[in-house]
Amino acid sequence: MKTDPGFVWACAGLVFLLAGCRGLPTMERPKGQIELRRPEALLASVLLNPATASLSREGVDVTVRYATAEELDKFFENKEIFGSLAGKNPYPAETLVFFVKVANFSGKKIRVNPENFVLIDNLNIQYAELSADNISAMYESRANAWSFAKTTGDLAPGPYGAPLKVAGALGSGGGRKQHYLIKQVRLAAGYVFPGIAYDGYVAFPRPHPNANSVRLFIHNIKMDFNPADLPANAIHFEFPFTIEKSSS
Repeated sequence: MKTDPGFVWACAGLVFLLAGCRGLPTMERPKGQIELRRPEALLASVLLNPATASLSREGVDVTVRYATAEELDKFFENKEIFGSLAGKNPYPAETLVFFVKVANFSGKKIRVNPENFVLIDNLNIQYAELSADNISAMYESRANAWSFAKTTGDLAPGPYGAPLKVAGALGSGGGRKQHYLIKQVRLAAGYVFPGIAYDGYVAFPRPHPNANSVRLFIHNIKMDFNPADLPANAIHFEFPFTIEKSSS
């Protein structure tokens, strides 16, 4: 019985094709940020323990207090502080807000920049500090905080990573008042001179619902400036908190 040469060549081609396919790289799901999608459900309330914590290093005292929604509501309703702008708390419900106070007793100026602050939960999800522009963009785009600032250690370089941020221009819509209020109370970047206590609010996306603890890194406070105004030293503070969850 003779074998058709065309059939033999067809079989050989099929074997070659299958062997070649095995050698090709397989498609894998992207890891890290894209894979960590925010569930739709949010906790009705989040409490951190301890509510207030303080640390001191090289003459610099840092105090961190978790600002609850109730505290923020009461604060922004105060007409003695905000006058005609008093009213609704401008921080979205999906944010986690801290009051941060930096007191400089080092005898020399230091520089603080909240853009270097990082929040990391026990799921190893890292959250960027939310600027007034970030939050304004959330209002304008009607997106949630999770979409605007998150990253993971696998994707981010450096000791704590470089948090992803999505910049958003301030529009002419309803976010303008919120933007102004947050700019007024936010801990802004700048020098803190000897004997000065500098404070303000710092916001992050609310942690993943499965997280039960977070660490707040007050990172990269610059010190020991030379005559060219370049820092020779930087100090870092870490504040651990447990998350108390409530379904109410």
